[in-house]
Amino acid sequence: MLQPHMLHISTRQRGNPILAHIRNVPHQFSPMVPDYIFGPTRCALYLSLRYHNLHPDYVHRRIAELKSDFTLRVLLCHVDIEDNASALLFLNDLCVKNNMTLILSWSDEEAARYIETLKAFDGTDTSAIEKRDHTTQMEQVAHALASVRSVNKTDAGQLLNQFGCWKNIVGASVDELSVCPGLGPKKVRRLYEAFRKPFSKEAAKRRKEREKDMKENDNSKNAADGNNIQGIEEKAKKS
Repeated sequence: MLQPHMLHISTRQRGNPILAHIRNVPHQFSPMVPDYIFGPTRCALYLSLRYHNLHPDYVHRRIAELKSDFTLRVLLCHVDIEDNASALLFLNDLCVKNNMTLILSWSDEEAARYIETLKAFDGTDTSAIEKRDHTTQMEQVAHALASVRSVNKTDAGQLLNQFGCWKNIVGASVDELSVCPGLGPKKVRRLYEAFRKPFSKEAAKRRKEREKDMKENDNSKNAADGNNIQGIEEKAKKS
């Protein structure tokens, strides 16, 4: 009977160099079909890409032996050859067709870390990595502000205390933002620009073109006004 706290390793894996790097989870050897068993419904097969090129039928036989006894079926592939593109494409297609998860490693140490991680997190749910919903308005505003680079949740709280609401923060000037505790010049500039810079490159380009046209119009107007003033002064001198 399998012990739930143990990583079970097939006896056929004796001599595999990755075993020397499995140190963080308890393990034992057992005669079994998969190469590694993490839990009652989770297992893995190990495959060296070099071995696969020499024995292409091996992986088909091993997958067939698993039958439907496991819901999570991992094919841990050690990429130990340089010319690997075609072999990896084949294995990827094979895993999709056989409901397996393909994991690639480029060293024995990396393969061992994957095995340890799969065992360590066996039986845990996804709550630790699930996105937490922000239910209150304050949480939503704080989350939005913290998405600006270098602005953290503490800064977001200070901004809310200083300005009271999202509308006031968005409409604040650089000078107004600068008086908020904890916000240095860099944070103030990034926060100010986040509310005013266009979201796309095309919009930014159009904005620059409009600003350029406005500047040229202002220069033309100033030049025209200057000419008018000069003409009035010359007429005044003549009279």
